[in-house]
Formats: sequence, C-alpha cells, structure tokens
Amino acid sequence: MSLWNDIKCIDLLGNNWEKNATYLWGIPLHPLGELNTLDFITMAHRSMEQMRVRNRSLSMQSAINVVFIFIFARSLSISVPIVYQNRRTLAGWCCVIQATAGVVYCVSCLMVFLPNGPPCRVALWITGTGTTISTLCVGTTLLQKAYLAHQRNKWLLCIGIVLLLPQPAIAYIVWTSPGIMTPVGGCLSCYPSYLPWIKLAMDLPINLVFSTAFLTVVYRQYRIYGSKAWVRLIRNGIQTMCLVVLSNLICMFGVAFEFAGLFSQFFFILDWVVTSVLLVHHCVNMRMVTEQSSRANPRQFLREPALAGSTYAEIHLTQHERRGRRVVFRR
Repeated sequence: MSLWNDIKCIDLLGNNWEKNATYLWGIPLHPLGELNTLDFITMAHRSMEQMRVRNRSLSMQSAINVVFIFIFARSLSISVPIVYQNRRTLAGWCCVIQATAGVVYCVSCLMVFLPNGPPCRVALWITGTGTTISTLCVGTTLLQKAYLAHQRNKWLLCIGIVLLLPQPAIAYIVWTSPGIMTPVGGCLSCYPSYLPWIKLAMDLPINLVFSTAFLTVVYRQYRIYGSKAWVRLIRNGIQTMCLVVLSNLICMFGVAFEFAGLFSQFFFILDWVVTSVLLVHHCVNMRMVTEQSSRANPRQFLREPALAGSTYAEIHLTQHERRGRRVVFRR
C-alpha cells in the first residue's frame, strides 16, 4: 500500500544482475552501488537534463543530511556533559551512543558527495549499523524506564531483553542487500520485500510491552492524582517515553506498509532522529527535576513517588548543606 506508484527495486536492479556482479565477503555488489555522487552525475554527461535530475535529487538528500547532522551534534553536545557529570547514567550513555552513531551516519553520507569519496554502498552499510544501534539504545532506555516504573519487575526485564536480542539481524539484512544510485531517490537500499515485515515482527511485540507498561503507569497516576496526573507524568518522564513508543510505531508501520513506496526506508532515519531528540529531552528533564527536588527538600526527595521511575532518581548523587555540615544523600 503506497501513496506513490514509484519504481520498484527489481526494475532498478535489472534481471540476473548477480551473475555479472563482483562479490565482497560473499555479498553481491551492484555496479551502481559502487559509485559516489560525482561519478553518478557525470555518468549522464551526454544529457544535461539527466545530470540536472540526478544533481537535484542528490542535493536534496545532502541538504537533509546537513539538517540531521546538526540535530545529532546538538544531541551529542547535550548528552556528553550529562554522562561526564554522572558516568552511571544508563540513559545518558544511550543518548551519547545513539547521537554518535547519527553523526557518523551523516558524515559518511556527506562524504559520498566528495571527489574520490566512499561509494553509496558504504554509506548504506553504516546506515544499517547505525539504525540498529539506535533501536538498541532506545529499547534499552525504554526498558530501564519501564523496569523502574514497575518496581524492578524482573519478568518485564527478561521479556524486554529477549525481544531486543534479534535486532542486529536487521543490520545483517541491510549489509547483504544491494545498494544503488537512482536518478530520483539518490542512494537507496534495495533490501528484500520481507525486511519491513521482519522489522514489524521484531518491533511490534516490544512496543506493545512498553505501551502496556507505560499506560499502566498513566492509569495508576490518574487514579491517584486525577487531573494533576499529566503534570506528574511530564515530570517523571513517562510522557516522553510514550512519545518515543508512538514515534517508533508510526515509522514502523510507515516502512511495513510502504506509505512512500521505495522511499519508505527513510522512515528508519526519521525515527532515529526523532527518538534522539526525545531521549536527550528526557535525560535533561530528569536531571533538572532531580536537582530541583534535592535542593528544595532532600529528605522529601528520597521519598518522592513522582520520581520512582526516574533514571536519575536511581543513581543521581546530590549534596545539601545543613547546619554547617555537608550531608550526602543517595537515592
């Protein structure tokens, strides 16, 4: 089900292309995937119109990657100080790793535009690895949040770990799929038609687990605090976690049902960017809430139910001056 009737991968690859393909580590390499941007554009030197079409689509792809690299760089610049202040912050480390992978992805995509730059295939391999790293970072953060919000439920932890383990299979499928340069879409991966459904089968169960876990917390908070529950949910980060799950679900269905045809694969990148911003916002918010609570009333901070599921509330160390003595509180 696609909103556009675009070209299909089989039309772009051609029939029996694997017979004449070169192989690397047993992986067939399509000739169009071994080109960088300048090589691909100059291939059409006999047709000025074709060169314009190729340049236009690749320039658009480049402009988008420039925007993305600023987003990932911002996320990295915010998350690194958080980890530096507290190296035991699991969510902070996930933000750093996810943002670093995003910066590497954007740089590799932009290098394809340089003379003698890497081919399209290399950028796609880095993209496949990066999206898998992003999924694992997001899943780890969500799992930790759900685990803490449900009083360290070990069954929830075990289920989450088991559902996250198959994720590297997506990177393997992307690596073994041919990458090609196209006049309209730029550098694209021609992965098998079953990949989106495998991704759906992997992501849907764990997202349902997280959705159920967080909605249970929402319902519990609403029963206790009524109309004030939403403020408390914002404060303890549950709202942000719900948005992360929603982004994952929307992009996952976008890829599986091919809402944008061959270009639906860009939903993987969109989810990566959105979740990076949301996770950094979550870490910053949790640090601010924890610091404000500890300054206002350290003893109340130790008993504060609104922070029960907070990553920082579990590991953050605060100091309080009282009666001329330094008293250290650890949650």
